[in-house]
Amino acid sequence: MNIDIDSQIPTFENRDLYVELGEHIAFYRKRANLTQKELSSRINISRAYLSRIETSNSSQSFSLEILFNISRELKVPLKYFFEPFPAPGKSISVKKSSKRKKK
Repeated sequence: MNIDIDSQIPTFENRDLYVELGEHIAFYRKRANLTQKELSSRINISRAYLSRIETSNSSQSFSLEILFNISRELKVPLKYFFEPFPAPGKSISVKKSSKRKKK
Protein backbone atom coordinates (compact mmCIF):
# COMPACT_ATOMS: atom_id res chain seq x y z
CA MET A 1 0.00 0.00 0.00
CA ASN A 2 1.33 3.44 -0.90
CA ILE A 3 0.58 5.91 1.86
CA ASP A 4 1.65 9.52 2.01
CA ILE A 5 3.49 9.53 5.34
CA ASP A 6 2.55 13.14 6.10
CA SER A 7 -1.20 12.78 5.65
CA GLN A 8 -1.84 9.07 6.29
CA ILE A 9 -4.41 9.15 3.49
CA PRO A 10 -4.39 6.14 1.15
CA THR A 11 -3.43 6.73 -2.44
CA PHE A 12 -6.19 7.13 -4.99
CA GLU A 13 -6.14 3.49 -6.14
CA ASN A 14 -6.81 2.25 -2.58
CA ARG A 15 -9.19 4.97 -1.41
CA ASP A 16 -12.37 3.21 -2.52
CA LEU A 17 -11.30 0.01 -0.79
CA TYR A 18 -10.94 1.82 2.55
CA VAL A 19 -14.29 3.57 2.06
CA GLU A 20 -16.07 0.26 1.36
CA LEU A 21 -14.35 -1.42 4.29
CA GLY A 22 -15.41 1.43 6.58
CA GLU A 23 -19.01 1.12 5.39
CA HIS A 24 -18.94 -2.59 6.19
CA ILE A 25 -17.54 -1.92 9.66
CA ALA A 26 -20.33 0.59 10.35
CA PHE A 27 -22.95 -1.83 9.03
CA TYR A 28 -21.84 -4.73 11.25
CA ARG A 29 -21.30 -2.45 14.28
CA LYS A 30 -24.88 -1.18 13.99
CA ARG A 31 -26.13 -4.71 13.45
CA ALA A 32 -24.45 -5.64 16.75
CA ASN A 33 -26.26 -2.70 18.41
CA LEU A 34 -23.01 -1.03 19.43
CA THR A 35 -22.23 2.66 19.36
CA GLN A 36 -18.95 3.95 18.01
CA LYS A 37 -17.98 4.81 21.57
CA GLU A 38 -18.67 1.25 22.78
CA LEU A 39 -16.78 -0.45 19.96
CA SER A 40 -13.84 1.94 20.05
CA SER A 41 -13.52 1.43 23.80
CA ARG A 42 -13.50 -2.36 23.37
CA ILE A 43 -10.72 -2.27 20.77
CA ASN A 44 -8.71 0.54 22.40
CA ILE A 45 -8.93 3.25 19.76
CA SER A 46 -10.55 6.68 20.00
CA ARG A 47 -14.15 7.18 18.95
CA ALA A 48 -13.00 9.91 16.57
CA TYR A 49 -10.62 7.49 14.84
CA LEU A 50 -13.38 4.88 14.44
CA SER A 51 -15.64 7.62 13.09
CA ARG A 52 -13.05 8.53 10.44
CA ILE A 53 -12.74 4.83 9.49
CA GLU A 54 -16.51 4.49 9.08
CA THR A 55 -17.22 7.80 7.34
CA SER A 56 -18.01 7.18 3.68
CA ASN A 57 -16.77 10.59 2.50
CA SER A 58 -13.38 9.91 4.08
CA SER A 59 -10.73 7.27 3.57
CA GLN A 60 -8.89 6.71 6.81
CA SER A 61 -6.22 4.05 6.59
CA PHE A 62 -5.85 1.65 9.51
CA SER A 63 -3.93 -1.47 10.41
CA LEU A 64 -4.89 -5.09 10.00
CA GLU A 65 -4.57 -5.37 13.78
CA ILE A 66 -7.48 -2.96 14.15
CA LEU A 67 -9.52 -4.86 11.55
CA PHE A 68 -8.79 -8.16 13.33
CA ASN A 69 -9.91 -6.64 16.65
CA ILE A 70 -13.10 -5.23 15.09
CA SER A 71 -13.86 -8.60 13.50
CA ARG A 72 -13.35 -10.42 16.78
CA GLU A 73 -15.36 -7.90 18.83
CA LEU A 74 -18.30 -7.89 16.39
CA LYS A 75 -18.08 -11.68 15.97
CA VAL A 76 -18.02 -11.27 12.20
CA PRO A 77 -15.61 -13.35 10.12
CA LEU A 78 -13.08 -11.21 8.23
CA LYS A 79 -14.32 -12.35 4.82
CA TYR A 80 -17.70 -10.66 5.42
CA PHE A 81 -16.01 -7.24 5.42
CA PHE A 82 -14.97 -7.85 1.80
CA GLU A 83 -18.19 -9.35 0.44
CA PRO A 84 -21.45 -7.66 -0.60
CA PHE A 85 -23.75 -6.75 2.26
CA PRO A 86 -26.09 -9.56 3.38
CA ALA A 87 -29.77 -9.41 2.48
CA PRO A 88 -32.01 -7.71 5.08
CA GLY A 89 -32.91 -10.07 7.89
CA LYS A 90 -30.31 -12.65 6.91
CA SER A 91 -28.19 -13.80 9.81
CA ILE A 92 -24.50 -14.48 9.65
CA SER A 93 -23.58 -18.07 10.25
CA VAL A 94 -20.21 -18.70 11.77
CA LYS A 95 -18.96 -22.23 11.36
CA LYS A 96 -17.26 -23.67 14.37
CA SER A 97 -14.22 -25.71 13.59
CA SER A 98 -14.52 -29.31 14.58
CA LYS A 99 -11.49 -31.25 15.59
CA ARG A 100 -11.43 -34.75 14.23
CA LYS A 101 -10.05 -37.53 16.32
CA LYS A 102 -7.25 -39.49 14.80
CA LYS A 103 -7.80 -43.21 14.57
